[in-house]
Amino acid sequence: MTDISRENGYAISLDIPDAIDPRTIPFVQALVTIEDKRFFSHWGIDSVAKLRALWDNIRYWWTISGASTLTEQWVKNTYFIGKKRGILQKIREALLAGYFSLTTDKDIILKKYLDSVYFWNHIYGLQAASENFFQKNDIQNLNEEEITLLITLLHNPSKDPDDPDFKKYFERVKERLGYTFTAHTVHLSQRENQNRFPFISQKALQLCAIHEKDIPKGPILFSQYDCKKGEFTSTIDASLSLFARETLGNNLESLTEKHVTNGAIFAMQPLTKEVIIYEGSRDFYSSIIDGQVDIIHAPRQPGSSMKPFLYLMALERGFNPDDIIIDTVQEYPSFQPWTTYTSENYTLKEYGLVRMKKALGNSFNNASVRLAKSLGLTDVYNFYKTYGFKFDFPAEYYGYSLVLGNPSITLWDLVLSYTQLVPQPNKEGDVNAMSFLLYDILRDPDNRDVSFGTNSILNTSILQAVKTGTSSNFRDNTLISYSPDMVMGLWVWNNDNTPMIWVTGITGAGYVWHQIIEEAIRRGYISDRELKIPPALEVAPYCLDIQCYRKESVYQKKEMKYFSSILDGIYDHRDIRETITNEDKTRLEELGFRIK
Repeated sequence: MTDISRENGYAISLDIPDAIDPRTIPFVQALVTIEDKRFFSHWGIDSVAKLRALWDNIRYWWTISGASTLTEQWVKNTYFIGKKRGILQKIREALLAGYFSLTTDKDIILKKYLDSVYFWNHIYGLQAASENFFQKNDIQNLNEEEITLLITLLHNPSKDPDDPDFKKYFERVKERLGYTFTAHTVHLSQRENQNRFPFISQKALQLCAIHEKDIPKGPILFSQYDCKKGEFTSTIDASLSLFARETLGNNLESLTEKHVTNGAIFAMQPLTKEVIIYEGSRDFYSSIIDGQVDIIHAPRQPGSSMKPFLYLMALERGFNPDDIIIDTVQEYPSFQPWTTYTSENYTLKEYGLVRMKKALGNSFNNASVRLAKSLGLTDVYNFYKTYGFKFDFPAEYYGYSLVLGNPSITLWDLVLSYTQLVPQPNKEGDVNAMSFLLYDILRDPDNRDVSFGTNSILNTSILQAVKTGTSSNFRDNTLISYSPDMVMGLWVWNNDNTPMIWVTGITGAGYVWHQIIEEAIRRGYISDRELKIPPALEVAPYCLDIQCYRKESVYQKKEMKYFSSILDGIYDHRDIRETITNEDKTRLEELGFRIK
């Protein structure tokens, strides 16, 4: 997937067996002859060469070898990268070269030089040059023409081998070495930047920069790694990730007029926590969108994608998916002096009495905030924390808009929290009843009919539990889906924090998500598996009218009974799980709801 080196270049460390004397290697012999013939005898500075170079510069406009020794060149390449080479700088390099010559073995200095020296086209080190240009792993197998080419590249690393000056210097080196070969190499192969997954490359470097005992637990990005060799086996599916990146780019391109510039995709297998897709932005190399900012780890507002945890808490507190809850505009304490908080739905409508599963599926804000009040804001806040949400402030700081997703959360943490919602069978094949009910609510298209329609882009060939989120100022756009096979999170936004123009979870992240999920299904990542109904639940009919001519099959706790006839507009008070005030009753009657 990637070649890790410096300055986006390519490098391989040289491995010379102990049994081989470096001085016997043909390339080393040629190198010393051309670049530093007294390398093994001087103390880091070749006074004779410096005097000769000075004389040559007076007599000629160019010279075949410079005055810097190999040790000085290594010092420059290692400690003074990018420094202007004035007289003072050359004195610094000479002094440091002298120090290393007195304290370090010549063979070690030679190897360090050969590993650091630059050979054209982003290639660093002799080993990388040998493998890339000539497909030879053993540098002892380099022939005379190849040795001449490499030494010429050392002197002309910025010139293409087809350049006339390069060819002229090539002939001078060949003559100086006494070679008589007939040249066969017409072009040297150029290496393209192989870093296709730069965010993963960064993670590899970070992994090797910390002690193994300090590596944080969490999603798995590498199943195997060897920092010494620079070899990594990633859990990332390269081709699926590239498909996801291309899909994200194409869809965001179509939203340019809506001022949408960037996005991120993060997917993992929930049971093993192995990461399958990690795209921290649409284009790592784009400076226009600050592409090197990893959005997966950037705190943003997740919007309504936090709501499923509220409803899971309600289920665990004894609520049922078909219980009736209230969706009307309400004022709530804001926990700030002299102010109150008022909830509003995205559509600015009030839906009155709604079944709890419909309130979640359609992402009704009024019903959700009222549910949070009945459960207790502090308890809701603490429940979120048990699922891994990290908050910077106490519950009162966020107020009741907490459940609408106003805290700052990273996509990394959000996806991790969702992995805990996945209903995973135990040894007997049973799953947690509350997780089962929440999963069923979020994957059923009928539960999102009002806000999204029953045939929306959120429907895939194998249905996923899915939730969208949009911040109130349209700066953030989220979509999270989960199943026993995959949890995927998408985030669409602008890195400069400017708002998008009326882009929602459907129009922003939805189309990208749908295509990637279908591709994951096609590749076999997601299978159509039926979960065993938990022992505490049963499939029962829910009568929609008085005569029960129209009914639907629902999952409910055993021995549950409902009394409402919602298609006839009759709601029984026994099905309503909240206390109804006189003000509530008046408003519900105005909206056309009858309570029996």
